[in-house]
Amino acid sequence: MFDRADFNNHPWNDTSLGPCAEWPRQLHFMCDLILGSKQPMFMLWGSDRAFIYNAAYQAIWGRTSLDTLGRPIQDVAGPIWQKLRQDVERVFQGHSFTLSNFGIRAREDEPTRYFDFSYTPIPDYDGTSDTVVGVLCISTDVTERIVAAEETREDREVLALTMDNVTEGVALVEFDFTLVLWNHQFGVHFGYEPEQIRAGMNARELMLITAGRGDLGEGDPEVIVDALIQAIQQSESGRMEVQRSDGTVLSLYRRAVSAGRYLLVSQDVTEARTAARLKDELVSTVSHELRTPLTAISGALGIVSAGAAGELSAKAERLIDIAQRNSERLIVLVNDLLDIDKLRSGRMEFHLERLDLAELIGLGVDQNMPFAEKGGVDLKADLTDQPVVVMGDRHRLLQVLANLISNAVKFSSSGGIVTVRLRTIGQRARLSVIDHGMGVAESFRDRLFNRFSQFDSSSSRVQQGTGLGLAICKSIVDQLGGTIWLDTGVSSGATFHVELPLVERGKLAATKGDE
Repeated sequence: MFDRADFNNHPWNDTSLGPCAEWPRQLHFMCDLILGSKQPMFMLWGSDRAFIYNAAYQAIWGRTSLDTLGRPIQDVAGPIWQKLRQDVERVFQGHSFTLSNFGIRAREDEPTRYFDFSYTPIPDYDGTSDTVVGVLCISTDVTERIVAAEETREDREVLALTMDNVTEGVALVEFDFTLVLWNHQFGVHFGYEPEQIRAGMNARELMLITAGRGDLGEGDPEVIVDALIQAIQQSESGRMEVQRSDGTVLSLYRRAVSAGRYLLVSQDVTEARTAARLKDELVSTVSHELRTPLTAISGALGIVSAGAAGELSAKAERLIDIAQRNSERLIVLVNDLLDIDKLRSGRMEFHLERLDLAELIGLGVDQNMPFAEKGGVDLKADLTDQPVVVMGDRHRLLQVLANLISNAVKFSSSGGIVTVRLRTIGQRARLSVIDHGMGVAESFRDRLFNRFSQFDSSSSRVQQGTGLGLAICKSIVDQLGGTIWLDTGVSSGATFHVELPLVERGKLAATKGDE
């Protein structure tokens, strides 16, 4: 960038302006003005339209040479001057004008630059008339703004094209809920008429339409929508389901994206929810219808096995034993199906009482000892010396314990050890069931607590189950205010933890101290 000394030492004698000493006072003044400004400026002076500029303007183009300083603008700008000449000549007649987003490419190998220009006439104050002797132009480089706007436009076109070709409904809103983009499917899912949805509107208006139909529940639409907006603003993401008055069920997913915007995705899950409901109703109905005859069959087989029908041959005893074991297995399956149905529908009753987990675990280990011994597994309890009291349902917690022990035994080799440990962690009791068997494959861990999920054990000695045990455990523990999870940090076998809030904490012996 040049300074005042470089400007003064320029060979002005070789230009139409002549030596600086002979310049009119007004030209000196105008040169002082533009040279002292940090805003990019240039000036056209005299009948030759001599091109005079400051360092800030020169920096825009990254030039170091001053060979264009003082030369006629038509020699410097070439084709660009031809585009501007008519408007600039009008400025020499006393008219001002501005030009926005004007593109200039100085060289063929350079990208186009964009400028906002403001042209102002310079009257001859030294003379006796108001003749215009020059033109002052203040320029602003807006290339970054234009390029960014073009990229944004292209991105929006691509996004809009993408959104219109997906089956989900998609909408993008600003942090203040201004609607930016949406696709056709979004309007279809919520039943909005084309005239009801427009760019720049506040999404609250659409939410009020939905709430006014009763699709967001009963109550004052204004209150419902305000509460929903508050919930959205307090979290980065969320899911909810909306059942419209016409029976359509929509699954909604919301996520905060860049610049405080929200992306909303809607999916029509009506068919899936209907199928799931019908399946659950079928399972519930069949389970209820099966339990009574299965109980009768199992009881009858037990009576026959006890000799009530006379002495049985060895072959008959073996067949009766097989039939009884399989009927018992079917009864377990039916009971699990009924339990999971009650848990999902909220119809399972819980009889809460203050329980000593140490005593309860001791009882659970005793009850499951025969099953462990049958599998050749050593089942042990590692308990605290003092009571660990929680609020829970005795029968349901024993059910959780039985399921966890059963899984641990089935996945352990003969001669293995399964340990049921009890400790306190802060204000919570932690029950852990630990085995050293084959462990849980990483690919299966995400589905552990899903209904009917079973690890493929075709190559192992593991007995087949219902795939409902862990799902039942999780539902019971969740409803008791606790948590259950698989410890992924163990190096061998599998360790499941169950934590429940303490009611009152006993003093533990030092050898069984808090972890």
